[in-house]
Amino acid sequence: MQGAHSPYLQATAAQPGVYVFQLTVTDSAKQQSNAQVTVTVEPENNSPPVAEIGPDKELTFPVDSTTLDGSKSKDDHGIVSYEWENISGPTPVTIQDNDKPVAVISALHIGLYRFRLTIKDQQGLSSTAVVSVTVKEGKNSPPKAHAGGTHVLVLPNNSISLDGSKSVDDQGIVSYQWTRDGQSPAAGEVIDASEHKPVLQLTNLVEGIYLFHLKVTDANGESDMDTATVEVRPDPRKQNLVELILEVAVSQLSEQQKDTLVRQLAVLLSVLDSDIKVEKIQAYSDLSTAILFYVQSGHPIKIRKAADVKRTLQNQLSKEKADFLVYKVLRADTAVCLLKCSGHGRCDPITKACLCYPFWMENFIQRYVGDGESNCDWSVLYITVLTFALVAFLMGLVWISICCYKSRKRTKIRKKTKYTILDNFDDQERMALRPKYGIKHRSTEHNSSLMVSESEFDSEQDTIFTRDKADQENPKNISSGSLRNGAPFNFSSKCR
Repeated sequence: MQGAHSPYLQATAAQPGVYVFQLTVTDSAKQQSNAQVTVTVEPENNSPPVAEIGPDKELTFPVDSTTLDGSKSKDDHGIVSYEWENISGPTPVTIQDNDKPVAVISALHIGLYRFRLTIKDQQGLSSTAVVSVTVKEGKNSPPKAHAGGTHVLVLPNNSISLDGSKSVDDQGIVSYQWTRDGQSPAAGEVIDASEHKPVLQLTNLVEGIYLFHLKVTDANGESDMDTATVEVRPDPRKQNLVELILEVAVSQLSEQQKDTLVRQLAVLLSVLDSDIKVEKIQAYSDLSTAILFYVQSGHPIKIRKAADVKRTLQNQLSKEKADFLVYKVLRADTAVCLLKCSGHGRCDPITKACLCYPFWMENFIQRYVGDGESNCDWSVLYITVLTFALVAFLMGLVWISICCYKSRKRTKIRKKTKYTILDNFDDQERMALRPKYGIKHRSTEHNSSLMVSESEFDSEQDTIFTRDKADQENPKNISSGSLRNGAPFNFSSKCR
C-alpha cells in the first residue's frame, strides 16, 4: 500500500475479497474528520487445466520400453506440475522423468499396463488422464551366448574372469551355466560359486589350454552355448627360478622375516649389487615352506642361471653354520628339473633326479665322485656283459692257478726215492709194509725188508728194472732172500 499520508491511496489486492479503507484528515488546530470507503475484489475468471496424453499404445515383446507424452496438456494460465503414475500392470516398471511432460517407461513384460498423468495450474486446479500400454507376446527367438572369446595368461599370473554378461535374448536370460571341457587341465578353482553367474572367476590355473563352455537359457527354455578359451603360458623366468625349502610353516613366516631372509641370501650368494626377486611363497608341507626366487642384475636386466645360483648356494650353505639363515634349509635346488639325463631318461620334477629308461642305469662314479649330477650314462646290457666277462676272467685265472699248483705238487712227489732199505723189522711190521692191492712181488715173498713206494703204482707204464752187473754175476743174492738197494724186480700181469 502506497500513499498512506497523501490525498491519494494506491492499494494492491493479493486475494479476492472485500477491503475497507478509512481516511482521516487533520487541520492545523488538530481537528479531525473520518470517512470510509469499501473496495470489493472479485476473483479472476480461471479455468481448470486439461490433461492430454494421446491414444493407448501396443508393443510387441521383446520391445520393453516406450515414451508417454503429456506435452499437449493445456491451461489458461499455465501448468505448474506434472506427475506420472503406474496404476496397474503385471510387473513393476521403471518410469524416467516422471515429473516432466514426457516420461520414459521400461522393463515392461507381456501384459496390460495403465499409466495416469496428473497436472496442476497456478490456482491449484488439477486434471488427470489415463493411458494404456499393452505388451503382446511376439515370436520367441533363442538366446545368443557370448562366453568372452580367447584369453592368454602368463604365469605367475594365474587368475582370470570370463565375462558372459554380453549374452542376449529377446525375452531375457534366466540362467547361466559354466562347465569345464573334459580335455582341459583339472587344476584351477572357481571362486564364489560363479559357475552359475554371468561372470566366471577362476584362480590357481596352471600351464595349459583350458576350454570353458557357457550355456544360457531364456524363460521359454531355449538355450545356446559358447566356448571361452584360456591359454596359460609358462613363466618366462621359470627356467631360472631357484626353490628354497625352509623348515617353517608358511603361516609362521612373516613379511619382516622374508625381507631378512632375502638380505641373508644376498650375502650368501655374494650378489649385493643384484636384486633377489621372490616370485612365490607357498606351503611345501605342514611344517615347511617353499620360496621361489631368481637373481637379476645389470642394465639391461640379466637373470642369472638357476643352475649357477643353486650350485653357489649349496656350496655356501655347506660352509656356513646351520643357523646362518633365519630358518633351517631343508633343500636348495632349481624349481624346474634341468637335468638332461644323458638322453636316456627323464627328470623327475619332484625329486630332481633322473628316471632312466629301460636297459639304462646311473653312472655312480660320475654321480658320487664327479660333478654330482644324476645321469643315465650306463647301459644295463653293457654292464651285464662286462660283469660276466670279468667274472669269467677271474674264474679262469683261479682255475689256471689251481692247475699250476697241482702240477708242481705232482712233479715233486715223482722225484722222491721209490725204495727204502728197512732192517730188523718184526713180523707185524712186515705185514704192514706189504704192497697194496694184494700184489706180491717175488722179491718180497721171502724178504719183506723192502717197501715199495705207492708212487710206483701211480705210473701209467710198468717199470722194467735190470740187474746191475754185480747181481748178474752173483745170482745167489736173490735166492738167499736178500736184495741190495736198487735191485730190480718184475711185476706180474696182475699188477696192471
